Amino acid sequence: MREEATVDLVHIEDIKRLKSRYCRYIDSKRWDRLKDRFTPDLQLGGSTIIDGDGSTFVADLARRLEAAMTAHHCHTPEIRLTGPNAAEGVWAMMDLIEWPYPVDLKNFSGARSFHGTGFYEERYRWDNGQWRIAFICLTRTRFEQLIHGARPSGFDVFAGLRGFTPPSRDWMR
Repeated sequence: MREEATVDLVHIEDIKRLKSRYCRYIDSKRWDRLKDRFTPDLQLGGSTIIDGDGSTFVADLARRLEAAMTAHHCHTPEIRLTGPNAAEGVWAMMDLIEWPYPVDLKNFSGARSFHGTGFYEERYRWDNGQWRIAFICLTRTRFEQLIHGARPSGFDVFAGLRGFTPPSRDWMR
């Protein structure tokens, strides 16, 4: 294998890890770590967010998702390097969001949970010694409200799972 091809594969693997951390940091509510995954000039679907560290985007996510149980999965990445310090990618995605109380969403009033699928389109840039997300756009192909009875206060999604330990927020920084 050519030496350049090996280096390209290392960069592509680093970008896959970046996206994995993006999902894990949202689901584990590690907002402090999430904001470091973005370039200072992050663009969200065409709107530039200039705040120096992605904190505006992350603060909005935290506000909407802090009380929710979330599961974000990204699959089948298509990543290509577009320059020595640039890359782009498309990821199939699936998410499941559940709040302990009704919320008002764009398409649903009083929703407590939804399941969605779609695609992330992203651009990446080598910045300060690591790959970061410079552009992110989520296009949804499915978004459906889940119907279920209200869960009692203090409901534990891990209750009844014998021998299972909930994930630690500090596991694998």
